[in-house]
Amino acid sequence: MSILHAPIRVLGFGSPLMGNDGVGLKVIEALKKTELNELEGLDIEDAGVCGLDLLNLLDGARKVIVVDAILAGSSAGSVHRIEGRDLLKGAEFHPLVSVHDLTITDVLMIGEQVQTLPEIVVIGIEIGSRATEVTREISPEVLKGVDEAVRLIKEEISSLL
Repeated sequence: MSILHAPIRVLGFGSPLMGNDGVGLKVIEALKKTELNELEGLDIEDAGVCGLDLLNLLDGARKVIVVDAILAGSSAGSVHRIEGRDLLKGAEFHPLVSVHDLTITDVLMIGEQVQTLPEIVVIGIEIGSRATEVTREISPEVLKGVDEAVRLIKEEISSLL
């Protein structure tokens, strides 16, 4: 059983100690300051770097919007909307970043085998390169993607509630 209760969930991933990788958490912080935070039927949560625990957070949801850092070769701060089903099909665009051994794509592929997955959308913010040092700083270029990510998430949610 999931620890979250709403049928629509926005989950931000990343490590606050790995620089740009923490941008998904910045998006969650921004969303919690909007009117969305008060909506019934919507959970907005910092999921950290949960790995396989993501499967528990999908349980019982109708739709899950995952916000994470990506490495896609685009300019830092650019924002991409990626359908979860495209990740599962092995589409070329699945360079989701994780400071652990499993990416979101890996977890979804495992989840597909053991449970019914909800509709999943990934909002990915390009970070340019992996962090090589421990830092809490997110580059200004990457932070520029936060507002665009919030806008895209609001669009996703407005069509559901």
